[in-house]
Amino acid sequence: MPQQSSPPSPGDAPAQIESVCCNPQAQVRLKDRATWKIHGKLEYSTSDILSPSVTKLLQKPGLSVEEKKLLRLTNPDNIQVESNYRGPHIKSPITRSTFVDLIEAFQQGHVLHEKYVYVILHQARAILKTLPNVNHIDLSNLHYIFIVGDLHGQLADLLHIFNANGLPATDNPFIFNGDFVDRGPNSVEVILLLLVALILYPSSVFLNRGNHEDHMVTFRYGFENEVNRKYTKCKTSLIDLFKDLFSWLPIYSSVDTGISKLMIVHGGISDRINLSQINSLTRNRLDSSLSIPPISKNIGQRLTKDEEDEYLQMADLLWCDPDPEDRPGCRNNDNRSMACYFGPDVTEKFLSKNHFSMLIRSHEVKEKGYEFEHNNKVLTVFSASNYNGESNWGAIARWDYKTEEPWVMSYTSQDIAPVEELSFNKQVTLFEDPVYQSLMETIVAKQSLLRKEFERSDRNQTNHISLTNWADIMKNVLQIDLPWFNLRSKFVKEDTQGILYNSMLEEYASDDAKFQKSHAGIMEDLYMSKDVLMTLFNLIDSDHSGFISRDRFSDFIKLLLDRENGTGDVNQGYIDEVMSAMDLDKNGKIDVNEFLESFRIVNMKKPQSLYDKPKTTHTII
Repeated sequence: MPQQSSPPSPGDAPAQIESVCCNPQAQVRLKDRATWKIHGKLEYSTSDILSPSVTKLLQKPGLSVEEKKLLRLTNPDNIQVESNYRGPHIKSPITRSTFVDLIEAFQQGHVLHEKYVYVILHQARAILKTLPNVNHIDLSNLHYIFIVGDLHGQLADLLHIFNANGLPATDNPFIFNGDFVDRGPNSVEVILLLLVALILYPSSVFLNRGNHEDHMVTFRYGFENEVNRKYTKCKTSLIDLFKDLFSWLPIYSSVDTGISKLMIVHGGISDRINLSQINSLTRNRLDSSLSIPPISKNIGQRLTKDEEDEYLQMADLLWCDPDPEDRPGCRNNDNRSMACYFGPDVTEKFLSKNHFSMLIRSHEVKEKGYEFEHNNKVLTVFSASNYNGESNWGAIARWDYKTEEPWVMSYTSQDIAPVEELSFNKQVTLFEDPVYQSLMETIVAKQSLLRKEFERSDRNQTNHISLTNWADIMKNVLQIDLPWFNLRSKFVKEDTQGILYNSMLEEYASDDAKFQKSHAGIMEDLYMSKDVLMTLFNLIDSDHSGFISRDRFSDFIKLLLDRENGTGDVNQGYIDEVMSAMDLDKNGKIDVNEFLESFRIVNMKKPQSLYDKPKTTHTII
């Protein structure tokens, strides 16, 4: 019997994704039909995705000489852990338990083995390389976010922040606004913890680059000396890997609060900042913002005007300060001999032009840990208390969804408990529990099939089925043998007539109500690929621009959906609807944060009847 030309069953999504990503024939088809160059075999394995093998990366064709050298010299696969090593061991994949183990080891003064440092750096680097120059953050998804300023290797301040506000998590998001290293005694430990947080929660942990994430600065102010002291055997290669990783850090963050937008950047702004140019520059070329400009793309020639503009703007974003005398315009920053002071008029014009309501920055020590300037349009947040022998407080900020101003929290060194006395919970919250997440993902992915089986069992169309039938359907469709009789109250409503099966299906829906109503099946198809999202993003974003264009996304979805019927008859409007739903900032392309956000489970409050629209939504994260 010939196949019908219809979208594939959502239950087949894992096999489709695996086939596209793993099957060599599928790779050839992908290359021929979509003109993508896919080299090697991508294995459908969570551990491989979360722990990219440097040995395998070295086999990838087309690597530059510099990249090959860096990978070869920093390959953790070639390093043995000595039998007398007493520090923590890291197994793949990295988990929340790994995170807490590292914190506890650092509390006790342990130095992490270089093998595991390389593991963390390579995993974080793989994520950072996929990110655009700007972190796009939407508080309608995250609900709130903590903003942390300079830490400068002060582990006690970082752990105090975690102890007071909770560890980073899917439902506890953070922006760390640069200057993680230098001057403090534990720069290595601080940056490693932040990178592990990024690896664990790439859609709710955001790292901005600071002026100290710069190899010329770290050479002068202590980080390189710390690496040399703690890792004598591999200091040169480790410093080179840190240098490269720093160059991939995003430049700034744009936060949509629901009623306004914030720009969060380490240093400041100037009258020459052009965000369109900043958003499109090749940031890893600008590995230092000091007085040594980068090499021109045209090797051997002077910088072009555009290249010089990019370099100067990057220096301004990382080094500028608000004018302490509130003078108009920009003038030389004599205090730093770099960049400039910018006046209130520059702030007002910049915010208005770029549709921001406030600039949040760090970079400067403040007596109370924070300071509002320029008519409360600029907020400085500095998180390292008693910095460099001073007596300043530390501070962080929190911004909640649809609020007009931040909540700033200050602390003194007296507020900070001794590092060794703090305790952190290894247990994940319910929404972080991988078992719970896996179950919810399976229900979402198979909800169309569940509905079909429920309705088939409901022969009289009463919206009720028996408890026995409901439990059997759950077991058979989900292929998960759980005590469904006992769990029914967690998933579904019931009354004297039996199980109200629609009450469960209404609970889980796409965030975009219009899209969910019209095209429920496709999001279910795609949702089952959540465990390979990062690999899929890199696969589609073949030029590593940090974005997926409409054309590339369309080609990939056509290939994915066409595998079932082989007719090539995939409705473009169907694909455009998906693209629109995933393109959260509506700029015509999808960055990695939007890609990840699009696969969150959204728990919608039940309407009073099937004809009522949902009144409010909140994301289960």
